[in-house]
Amino acid sequence: EPMPAYDLRYIQAAKYTKSDSDNTVTYSDVTKVGDAMTANFELRNAEGRLYAESSLAEYMRKATGGTISLGVKYITEAAQVLLYKAVKTTRTVKTKSINVIRYGKTSTSQYVGVSFYAPDMIDGVEKFTCIFIGRALFGPPSHTYQTLGENITFNTPVTSGEFLVDALDNLVEIATCDSEEDAKAYCDAVLGKAA
Repeated sequence: EPMPAYDLRYIQAAKYTKSDSDNTVTYSDVTKVGDAMTANFELRNAEGRLYAESSLAEYMRKATGGTISLGVKYITEAAQVLLYKAVKTTRTVKTKSINVIRYGKTSTSQYVGVSFYAPDMIDGVEKFTCIFIGRALFGPPSHTYQTLGENITFNTPVTSGEFLVDALDNLVEIATCDSEEDAKAYCDAVLGKAA
């Protein structure tokens, strides 16, 4: 059930790998996406209507996937490599070596699992709602820059994508923890990060 969350923390992603032999899923390369600012996910549903005797006789709505957007202060270089297969390299300018992230023909996004948590209040008691999306695919964010005016406006990246059922037919998992320590441990555990 939805909780009245008031904060967002600890956005992580990990490479999703499905075993063809036994239909299991493993995660690797757990990576911090960036300092958490926003997270939105919305389920998409297939709908069906059956009409009989000139009226709606049956209605079915079934979750089939969804959209997800993550807003962060900045997307870490490691996350760009993980999410979009960007290439981390260097370029020599004059005599200096400058680090760059490069997108090219081989920069095809790959499936990842995503986890994060948010403190919330349940009947006056602080709890922590944890979200785990097992199989998502993100696209590189758009970049917006503007000149400095009378007010400072920060432009931060949002990466968006789709999430699908994983090999176990799951879309999203929501857990409630009693402490922040448990919430972090949950987010690590679902992505296979060793304690």
